[in-house]
Amino acid sequence: MIKNILTIYKTDLKRIFSNYAAMIVILALCILPSLYAWFNIKASWDPYGQEATSQIKIGVINNDKGTTFNNREINIGDEVVDQLKENDLMGWQFVSEEEGDKALEEGEFYATITIPDNFSKDITSLVSSEVKKGEIIYRVNEKINAIAPKLTSKGATGVQENINKTIVETVSGILFESGKELGLEIQETVLPQLSTVYHQLEELISKFDEMNELVQTAHQGGIQLKDLIASIQTDLPLISETIVSAQATVTSLESFIETSKSSLADFMPTLKEDISLVQSIANDLLTYTEELKQAIVNGTEQAPQLVSNLISKIESTQGLIQSLVKILETFNKFPAGKLDEVINQLTDTSNQLDQAKVVLNQVYESLLKGGEPDLTALNKVETLLTNVSTTMEDIYNRFDTAITPALNEVINEAYVTADHVLTVLKEAQNKLPEVESLLNTAYEGADKGINAIEYVNSSLPKAEDKVKEITSKLGDINNSQDLKEVLSILQEAVTERQNFMTSPVDLVEETIFPMHNYGTAMTPFYSVLAQWVGITLLISILSVHALGNYRPIEEYFGKFLLFATIALIQGLIIALGDLYLLNIYCVNPTLFIVGSLLTSVTFTFIIYSLVSVFGNVGKVISIILLVLQVAGSGGTFPIQLTPRFFQVIHPFLPFTYAISFAREAIGGVVVTVLMKDIVIMLIYMVMVMLVSIFLKKPINKLLFGFAEKFEESQLGE
Repeated sequence: MIKNILTIYKTDLKRIFSNYAAMIVILALCILPSLYAWFNIKASWDPYGQEATSQIKIGVINNDKGTTFNNREINIGDEVVDQLKENDLMGWQFVSEEEGDKALEEGEFYATITIPDNFSKDITSLVSSEVKKGEIIYRVNEKINAIAPKLTSKGATGVQENINKTIVETVSGILFESGKELGLEIQETVLPQLSTVYHQLEELISKFDEMNELVQTAHQGGIQLKDLIASIQTDLPLISETIVSAQATVTSLESFIETSKSSLADFMPTLKEDISLVQSIANDLLTYTEELKQAIVNGTEQAPQLVSNLISKIESTQGLIQSLVKILETFNKFPAGKLDEVINQLTDTSNQLDQAKVVLNQVYESLLKGGEPDLTALNKVETLLTNVSTTMEDIYNRFDTAITPALNEVINEAYVTADHVLTVLKEAQNKLPEVESLLNTAYEGADKGINAIEYVNSSLPKAEDKVKEITSKLGDINNSQDLKEVLSILQEAVTERQNFMTSPVDLVEETIFPMHNYGTAMTPFYSVLAQWVGITLLISILSVHALGNYRPIEEYFGKFLLFATIALIQGLIIALGDLYLLNIYCVNPTLFIVGSLLTSVTFTFIIYSLVSVFGNVGKVISIILLVLQVAGSGGTFPIQLTPRFFQVIHPFLPFTYAISFAREAIGGVVVTVLMKDIVIMLIYMVMVMLVSIFLKKPINKLLFGFAEKFEESQLGE
């Protein structure tokens, strides 16, 4: 039997080498499949790279008229255009609206992005009572190309992200800088004036004893009375000036508190968003912890680094929580402060994060020592993080009903106190003319003025009490530690807060088994597809039947050797061309070549057996299999994105494992995956071989009549 098999094989080789036409055809069959693979791989080498996408033209139309914001002229549309001029990711074309519409309709542009004339005005409405989102108009001509609209949409999304980042950075910067300027103005101007008034009033109080003595002494004689009144009259301008100065200071204080109300209203959403941000980060930490558990179970070497990253993220979250606690504690020191419950919740949350860090440090030490960490410890971490998320959600939900009213009450009480002080000062100012008139009368009627002196003597204690009351209240304000802490917060870490608002989360991207370019990533699919196509062409041109009187099994293996030989040459040419003509990225070139040869043999067994057993029907089946495998192998799109039918047949298709083998060789080997691919391809070979050995003869007889009838039609070979 083996002798006859080899005889068939040698006879076929002799016929090829003795016939130049046959040799040319065979040579073409060896090379053509590789050209199919190479041209497709090269064409898709980097279709989404910057060099390619920069040729896709997108029109940019800027109609923004700008606006005035915070006493300065700004035009966000111009800023966007300036950024795009430095961006060569897409082929940006800066044109008028008329030019853009015409080019889009005629297909010169794939899309246009229009910035409306009120864009800057709408964006800056964030700090007004009527907030309106800015809009950019994205128009796309989808009939030009199927893929280009997806790329242009990505470009439009990138423009939107850049605009959002610019707006957040600008607005938050203005708010924080305004708060800093306000704090500096109060500290450098208002507080010194307040301190000056306070010391002047203290000095005035010290003179009341002297005035009382002078009034008493006035009883001793007219001359002494005149001297006393003259002294008092000398001090009256100081009193009037002090009260006027105090009124101006308190009015400034009222204005400051009114401004604080507005600043607090602007500050509330930021504080609320910070609370929401902590909750969101806690949820992200939960997800990260779950990924960490999976990484530990999988035994990844990066597990210690993942634990360290999680500890760092928890510490960052603690820093944000402690900032919130510091702000709320400052407001809570005022008499009207009622924020103990929220502060306690935040403090407890920080303590729970401390517990989570302790557990994670234990896991980290265990991993570094090569031990098996207790996964139940990570369950405890998840419980703590869940508690943190729940607590922050509770605080967020009660923000408008509990925290906001408490903060407003602090500011309102401060305003009421300042208003009382101003009322007292106005009353004192209204009394001054009476005191001055009294002293003038006493001075002019010193000879008769014993009764007037007695009147002055009775009025001075009341004036002294009023001045002492004003001085005491101004002293409380001047020495307020709470006010100093609020001013300190307004002036601290402006840049850090602005940067945090612009980008609160940094994305750390890591790639395993990198493919480096799109062409390399598509090499497994196109190479495997080319091998199947090559063998299909081979089987369509060469006969599977041997001339002579041979048994079916001898004919099967004798002709198979010829097909396998040519298929191996096809696979070798494809693999070597991928590696050394296209220079694809490949971790293990030798394994890639071996995989290509194994794929060629496997496909040869399948396609050759189909035709050997079923005749022309087998050729049809091989083409049907080709169509099904192109869509169902997952070589281009993830199999999860295909219809359910292809997902079901995916595990049973030879392409699935041939492509997987090539990917392992190119990107890096996972032994379990590679062994699975090899075993299943061997199973395919054994399975079709057994079917051919035992069923070739009966099926050939069964289809003989069908084949003869088809030949009578004279439509076939």
